[in-house]
Amino acid sequence: MTHLVCIISDQAVPNLLFIRQFKHPDSEFFFISSKEMEEKNSTKNLIVSLKLNQDKFHTILIDANDALNIFDQLKAFPFPEQAAYAVNITGGNKLMSQMVFQHFLNFESRMYYAPIDSPEYQQLYPEIKSIPKNTEVKTSLQDYLMAYGFLIHDSLLYYEEKPSPEALMNKILKTKHPGKVKEITEALDEENTKESKSYLSGEWFELYCYKFFKNAFQLKDNQIACSVKIKRLGSDSQHENDNEVDLMFVHQNDLYVMECKVYKSDKIRAEKFTRPMYKLASLSQSKNFGLKSKKYLAVLCNKPKDPKAISQIENAVQTLGIDKILDIEAFANYTGKDILRVDQEFKVAQLLKKFND
Repeated sequence: MTHLVCIISDQAVPNLLFIRQFKHPDSEFFFISSKEMEEKNSTKNLIVSLKLNQDKFHTILIDANDALNIFDQLKAFPFPEQAAYAVNITGGNKLMSQMVFQHFLNFESRMYYAPIDSPEYQQLYPEIKSIPKNTEVKTSLQDYLMAYGFLIHDSLLYYEEKPSPEALMNKILKTKHPGKVKEITEALDEENTKESKSYLSGEWFELYCYKFFKNAFQLKDNQIACSVKIKRLGSDSQHENDNEVDLMFVHQNDLYVMECKVYKSDKIRAEKFTRPMYKLASLSQSKNFGLKSKKYLAVLCNKPKDPKAISQIENAVQTLGIDKILDIEAFANYTGKDILRVDQEFKVAQLLKKFND
């Protein structure tokens, strides 16, 4: 029998994936946590995401910053002595991981560390070797969000009206501007009260992006959603939505968060770009969705020509960690997953420019 040991931290998905790869039918789960993590419900969120039975998990609370206390607290807990342990020391601070490592040297154990972006686990004990991550271990969008304490409260089911999302995008690619597409300009008119207004003024673009990326990354239905309303787990309000996101999906266990905007005006201020970027940055900070969440702004309009506005947008991209802006040109020139490819040379040049200014 092999039990699993994980150190709880702000980064939930590494533990989620570790448990899914190494668990056995009779495994029990030992979560080593701190007061700070328990106040954030980090262990509870992970348990909910994993759907663990109440009698299968144990939480051991330790002092994250005192080696002697950690030593005594781990020693005092009655870990079954006859069992084997798979120990994930990736989480927590350095002191926690070192003390957990030392403690389980006294048991039949295997210690693992999962480097960010590595396709392998590094086994550190009893022998040093690499173990490939199981590529069949995948998480749904809902499970990913639950691991960080969020619940999908509602989302938009894919649908089409006339013109279809593809037809509207083709018209924009042909005319080079949404303001030249009659259906869109009429929908954005303040006097328009037609039922199709919501669809034509922007919902169609969310639906287009939903289908585009679902096909590009061959995603399952449970890995992607648009017009996603999310709220904190445990919220008892029937109307509370902490946030609404235009598009979210999980690919290779990384979260992609996207805002989708359509502007018909010929003159676009920098704020039309920076405002949704600030929203993305606020939503996607590491304490919410993990270190590897990726942020994109998909926007259909003419780019500002004012050098000051251009500079504002470029600075926001760098400062807020936006991975890429997807504009009309991007949708015209790229197909499939290549549209999200980031030009690293450009990003390095922008960073150097920022530091040299």
